[in-house]
Parts: sequence; C-alpha cells; structure tokens
Amino acid sequence: MNVQVFTFPTGVVRQGEVWCEPLKIYFPQIYRVIRKNVSRSSVSPSFNERPVACDFSLFNLKNAVTGSIPVRHLSPSDDRSLIVRHHWSKSLANAYLQGVEDMDSDQPCRGIYETERAIFTIVKCRTRKSWAGPMIFYLADGFVDDSDIGVQIWEKSVGVDGELRASDIFFDED
Repeated sequence: MNVQVFTFPTGVVRQGEVWCEPLKIYFPQIYRVIRKNVSRSSVSPSFNERPVACDFSLFNLKNAVTGSIPVRHLSPSDDRSLIVRHHWSKSLANAYLQGVEDMDSDQPCRGIYETERAIFTIVKCRTRKSWAGPMIFYLADGFVDDSDIGVQIWEKSVGVDGELRASDIFFDED
C-alpha cells in the first residue's frame, strides 16, 4: 500500500466545526470532491460541475479538472458513511489505513492529512441499516491512566439532519 501524506501549510486546511475537548483540537472541514466537465464548443466554452459519488477529502481541491464543496453532513443518497479519525503519529495513521484496506480491499485510502497540530485520516464505511442514514463519525483516542485499557475513546457523529451528537456506535454490539 502506497499512502500519500498531505502536509498542509498553516492556514491551508480549513478548521471544521467539530471540537474535540479532550485533545483541544478542531477536526478539519470535510469536502465533497467535484469534477468539472468542460464543453468542447469553441463558440462558448463552459464548465459543468457535478459531484462525484462518495469521493471526499479533508483538503479543498482547486484546479481546472476538480474542485470541492464543504459539507457538514451527508445526504440520504450517499452510499457510504465516513470516518474522520485523529492519529498521534504518521506511523499509527498508516497502520490504521493498512487495517482498513485489509478489511475492505475496495476502500480507496486517500492518504494521511497532516496539519500544524494534528494528523487525520478519512475513510468510508458501510452504513448500517439501524442508522437513520449515512453518517459522519469523528473519532479520537485519548490516553488516560484511569481506564481499563489506558485509552479514552472520543466519538461524535453527524447524521443527515446535520446535528452533532455524542455517539458510541463503533462500540455497540449490534
């Protein structure tokens, strides 16, 4: 697996609205990738933008062929949910992406996103039938001594209604 590491200069990654209190960081903004189709007419060239199904990034893409639009939540028509995860190092992020790829070889691992203060990944996951629709999950691990395993798991989610909620879906037994 060849994972690309995206290192952003200060101010390039747009801070999102999701605050992780235990780590004192904001998660980055999520963007839906769009493709720009250029008309071949020499009389009046035009651009026609269309979203690419379930293609997302933590980086605002801007060039002649692709672009991006910020999203706060997914739409009911999206075929997968998203997981944005904080990592303590590039090697831990890479190990996580390798595990994701081992479990789902069709999973396109876009890369590791590094900001001035944190490291993140974004991956797609199957939307469970018990959920109200496609969701975005924000996950982080905080290391604490008073836990049985030494880790406090922090999880928030945003449903298609756009509301941010505390959740524990990844630790449910369904």
